Amino acid sequence: METVVVMVAGLVDHDVAVRVWRDQPGSVLVRHVAAETCVRRWVDGVATEVGLLHGCVSCTVREDLRGLLGAFAGHTVVLHLDPLLEPDAVRRNLGIDVECVITVLDAASWLDDALGDASMVTDQRTVAQVVVAQAEAADVLVLQGDADERTLAVLDRLAPGAHRCTPDTVVVRKSARPRLVPLTPECGVSTAVFAADRPFHPARLSQALDSLLDGTVVRSRGRLWVADEPDVALHLESAGGGLHVGEGGPREGKTTQIVAITLGEPDHITAAFAEALLTDDELSFVDSIRKLEI
Repeated sequence: METVVVMVAGLVDHDVAVRVWRDQPGSVLVRHVAAETCVRRWVDGVATEVGLLHGCVSCTVREDLRGLLGAFAGHTVVLHLDPLLEPDAVRRNLGIDVECVITVLDAASWLDDALGDASMVTDQRTVAQVVVAQAEAADVLVLQGDADERTLAVLDRLAPGAHRCTPDTVVVRKSARPRLVPLTPECGVSTAVFAADRPFHPARLSQALDSLLDGTVVRSRGRLWVADEPDVALHLESAGGGLHVGEGGPREGKTTQIVAITLGEPDHITAAFAEALLTDDELSFVDSIRKLEI
């Protein structure tokens, strides 16, 4: 029999994992909590200290689970993640499918956190990067408290297809795939989509990225083609005031694509990136240089 894994995440205090465990007869509750030099793991209340692997809590939890889950074949295992952990970072290369990811969030404060630039005290991430990643990974979103219409509209775009419920009505439910992001604006929330078939000027691209950090963008993702990196696709990801651009592997095709969920004007974002593209004259100059190199 296969092991069924249910993952419960959230940067809030909650008892949702315990509720799910109690509702699943014969299930096992596993909880990991990060400490300064180790990760404390509880299995149905029995505690064990796990040594920290090269300073990475996610890596430590993932490696610990690889060995642990094999002992519970045929059972449902409810994983109560440390509040700081992102589900995708734990289940990546875990070696077993996660049946359902449940994310618990504070409905009243989540959107402010998702738009902010506050830093985590434990690492280099921002609070926004954590709460946004936890929400978008969810099959089930558990809202503690009342969410306003803007928050719900953002969640519709960040985690489309995710089932929403309260702590009293939580269910284990796999969301429908694929998830289709609504493109029609709602309650002031829009999805900005930018695509281009020419590269960015590297200096102007740096300025355009500021349009994602003005306090109105919840999440952006993209693959970028930059003139001084002709053979490499750059991966763009932002959440609130946190931004990361890094190498995303070999470039396939001459395209750039960016999608952003924003409470601002989507045209402001698309215009900023359009102005960062190489002009016709710059593109001709670059093409001439490359022909000389060949």
